Amino acid sequence: MTWAIEAPDIDDLTREALKLLRLESDQLYAVLGCQLLASAPPTRAADIVAHLFDLRTANKLKNRNRWPESEFCTDERTDEIAMICNILKADGDRFVDALREELRKGLRNEDVLSLADHVDESKMQILIMIVSAILKVPARFETISATLAAMLCKSILKEVCR
Repeated sequence: MTWAIEAPDIDDLTREALKLLRLESDQLYAVLGCQLLASAPPTRAADIVAHLFDLRTANKLKNRNRWPESEFCTDERTDEIAMICNILKADGDRFVDALREELRKGLRNEDVLSLADHVDESKMQILIMIVSAILKVPARFETISATLAAMLCKSILKEVCR
C-alpha cells in the first residue's frame, strides 16, 4: 500500500483560506509555521509534539489527582503553550522573510493587491493561484498558498509588497 498526499481541490482551498480570515496575524504566522513542519527536519516536529504530550500528561495527572488549579501551575502550562505558538510563528515569519522579494515581485501590482480588498470566493481563488504560481510549490502543498493568500487579505503581505 502506498500513501500519497493528495493535491487539494481549489474550492476546498478557497473555503479554508476564507475561514483563516478570522484569525489574527500572529495566529496566521503560526498556522504557516505548522504547515512548514512537513518540510522541516523530523526532530523539529518531534520537539513540538513532545511538548504537547508533556502538557497532556500533566493535565491528566492534574485531573487524576484532583489538584486545585493553583497547585497545577497553570501559568507554567500557559507559558509552554505560548512558547510552542511562538516557535511556530517565528517559523512562519522566517518563511515570509525568505520569500519577501519573490512575493514582492509577484504581488506588487495594484490589480492583484486590490483583489485582497473585500475578498469573496472568486477573488480568493485567484489569489491562491497567483501565490501558488509565485511559490512554485507542488500541488499537494498548495495549502501553504491558501494561508499566504489569507495573509494577503489581512494586509500582512500587503506590507511586504509595498
